[in-house]
Amino acid sequence: MPIVLRHNQELELSLAEYRGPVSLAELEAVAAYGAQNPSFLQCDCLNLVLPGANFDSVEVTALDNLFGRYKLIFAPMEFQIVRRSAWICLSPAAQAHIDYWIGGHDLREALSSTLRQFLAYSEAGDWLVLNEAEIVALESGAGFTEVANFEDPPSVTRTAAR
Repeated sequence: MPIVLRHNQELELSLAEYRGPVSLAELEAVAAYGAQNPSFLQCDCLNLVLPGANFDSVEVTALDNLFGRYKLIFAPMEFQIVRRSAWICLSPAAQAHIDYWIGGHDLREALSSTLRQFLAYSEAGDWLVLNEAEIVALESGAGFTEVANFEDPPSVTRTAAR
């Protein structure tokens, strides 16, 4: 799956994982999921771009339209504090798109969010105000439950007959 969303209820933290080639349709599907599930967007989040991930088929200017969509989604939400969105990009092929997303918009005003990129889980975890054990859980995925995944075109999944 190119995009997998996970959530840890105890930590009130979301995890978005990007794998392989990611399309604009998949990014738009994540935004649609957020519109239908605003509580997912209200939590702090770690966005993890895994080795080999890329946004080659996505024009960086298309990210402006996606940002506009998120701005509309976030507009009615009320936040007690500014939401934190940490990014770790382990794929050089995706870095230009991450740089554009993080640096190209007024995220604090439009999305009640502040974004920062980190090189390591420990740095991101510190910024997300996690303790050492919680950072270990973040890195291992312990306690994170998959809430959605997106692939365009959808892959065929087989389930065992009951």
